Amino acid sequence: MKSLFTLIIIAFGFSAFAQSTGEITINTSPEIKKFVAKRIAHNKAQNRIDGYRIQIYYGSENGAISARNKFIGLFPNTATYIDYESPDWKVKVGNFKTKLEADKAREEILLVFDGAFVLEEKVSLK
Repeated sequence: MKSLFTLIIIAFGFSAFAQSTGEITINTSPEIKKFVAKRIAHNKAQNRIDGYRIQIYYGSENGAISARNKFIGLFPNTATYIDYESPDWKVKVGNFKTKLEADKAREEILLVFDGAFVLEEKVSLK
């Protein structure tokens, strides 16, 4: 009886040890892997927060391209965006987390782009 009890204890000990150091293998179909990859990419693209941008231009397409190029030349490390809302084009710059950051940048931008103003919108902070 003692030897049977000892064998049971040893068997439980080995199974507990095997569980703590074992590996789990999950077999999935290629379709599931593709779906998971798409979902991860979608979530990364949606990684946006409420923040602020500065609009520096509103008007024609040629004017928007010109304003964007001028801005990039003066502020190469600041993100620029061109949006189209029929019939006009908008140039927005920056990804600011706080209004204070956006207002500080706006003061510098106003020296070149009069009429620049701060907008609240979804921004991506990388």
